[in-house]
Amino acid sequence: MKTRNKIWMLLCASVFLLSCNEYKGYKKSDSGLYYKFFSQNMSGYVPQFDDVLTINMEIRTKEDSVVHPLREITTMMQPSKFKADIFEALSMMHEGDSAAFIINAEKYFNSYNYGNKPSFVDSKTMLWFTISIVKIETASQYKTKNLQMMTEQEKQQIELYLANNQIEERPTELGLYYIETKKGRGAHPTVGQTCVVHYTGKLLDGTVFDSSLERGEPFSFRLGAGEVIKGWDEGLALMKKGGKAQLIIPSAIGYGDRGAGSMIPPYSPLLFEVELIDILQ
Repeated sequence: MKTRNKIWMLLCASVFLLSCNEYKGYKKSDSGLYYKFFSQNMSGYVPQFDDVLTINMEIRTKEDSVVHPLREITTMMQPSKFKADIFEALSMMHEGDSAAFIINAEKYFNSYNYGNKPSFVDSKTMLWFTISIVKIETASQYKTKNLQMMTEQEKQQIELYLANNQIEERPTELGLYYIETKKGRGAHPTVGQTCVVHYTGKLLDGTVFDSSLERGEPFSFRLGAGEVIKGWDEGLALMKKGGKAQLIIPSAIGYGDRGAGSMIPPYSPLLFEVELIDILQ
């Protein structure tokens, strides 16, 4: 009996050791996440929810097939959607750390919108993630940096357009470029009056996104009532009945960081060719 007990204990110990060494060189967290650090920056910042992480990441299968090639990506830190997931992995790291993690493939693809699930993936398939955290920024820091970058890109777009089209007009205080192409007559429209216009709206690369001329019907709006973008209110106030003008409108007085529909991306400077047909009380 004692011999049988010893054999049973040895078998149990062997199974335990095998399970512990299922992924050689990896440690296992309480939730079941297998991990291995290559380098650790213990004084580095640890990501918090809503932080924006710039990471280098590669994903491979057990057979070493590449699922996601090594490249830099940006992701926002989120709560975990399942035990031992990618965000638990990231929460274990510091800025500057480099590590590998083994994560269930089916749960990963079903929980996060990171591309189509490969045909070989089933409930037992595991993926090997190699991750290094390049930078961690708060959402506010990232938004500020992104705004500065987009603002600079937009400025360059406008400057290039002005140079290529030999436009020498100076911008207004709000940033509008008003280029008169045909003089009108009479008085300028005032706040509260209705402007009747024909227009064609374009991106600076010439892509037309809207045109009242194509619709065959002029557009009407009350000046200064917030019915149109600020660039229009300022531009039309400079015109007279019968006049024509080009309005180059930066996004700050256009559609801003949201853009409009599928045709106008965020932070897009716009060109409007406008004719003021009539001014109504």
